[in-house]
Amino acid sequence: MDVKFTEWFACTQCGSPLRLEVTSSARNNGTIAEGKLVCTSCTRSFPIVRSMPRFVPSEEYAQTFGYQWNRFDKLQLDRHMGNDLSRERFFVTTQWPSRMEGQRILEAGCGMGRFTQIALETGAEVFSFDLSNAVEANFKNNGDSSRVNIFQASIYEIPLRRESFDKVYCMGVLQHCPDVRKAFMSLVPCIRPGGEIVIDCYQRHTGLFPPLKYWARPWLTWMGPQRVHKVLIWVIPPAFELKKALYKVPLIGKLIGNLIPIGPISHKPKLDFTDEELKQVKILSALDMFSPEHDHPQTIETVRQWFADAGLVDVYIGTGFNGINARGRKP
Repeated sequence: MDVKFTEWFACTQCGSPLRLEVTSSARNNGTIAEGKLVCTSCTRSFPIVRSMPRFVPSEEYAQTFGYQWNRFDKLQLDRHMGNDLSRERFFVTTQWPSRMEGQRILEAGCGMGRFTQIALETGAEVFSFDLSNAVEANFKNNGDSSRVNIFQASIYEIPLRRESFDKVYCMGVLQHCPDVRKAFMSLVPCIRPGGEIVIDCYQRHTGLFPPLKYWARPWLTWMGPQRVHKVLIWVIPPAFELKKALYKVPLIGKLIGNLIPIGPISHKPKLDFTDEELKQVKILSALDMFSPEHDHPQTIETVRQWFADAGLVDVYIGTGFNGINARGRKP
């Protein structure tokens, strides 16, 4: 943690400023490796562990994501995979400019930092947090930047000064919170007047039969992420090879292969994954579907009401990469 970020933190209980107490500094750049942030009013304290402030004692309902992103810490990182999937989703969803020097951005629910990387590339100063210990993976991927402040916190108790951010985004996160509306409303006080917020979340299916994952989740979620992961490792690679073999059978092979519900066996020409990479992508995707404790898709009407209740203007609600995309500005 860089000392300069201290002024932006606030006590999760009383909202008062925090003071820094240093135990040790990082050897190479003088940032804070260990220490604590202490409330100047109620004396509550929050440890700094491995260069990151920790405002929660545990991962609570998000421990599946801590497991997931510390094991797949590079698989969605553009610079590692040699593609621009995260970059495309970030800019299409936010509609923000590619250069944002001098602006302060808050990222709620960072995971392993796929979007943190993109936000930092704009030149902005980025505050990025997650409830889970996925912050460890994010710090490994992006912590060397002098413009990033990564910390572990709850979306319901964001330890930051109110109205301090030019832009706030929360992508791929809200539907996994116990109270989705409350999670969204917790973000709004962080936006400065004139600032913008962007979110996305799963869209609720309105047809007669729900998607396949909602049939499977009750049978798998209770197992926990480690055991679900082991099942997927056992099932998906051979299913992939079987589907690949069936595709080579004339006439009916592709029709039969498409009954195996693991998605395409190639994304060429846009994405040149090796077979082994694509198997890992499919394992990660399935783990992301079946292991989270909470999965609460929303309707466009519900999301529109959130923005209205929050008093946001210039609101856009539509659909996109992750289901529902929504943007708005604080007057």
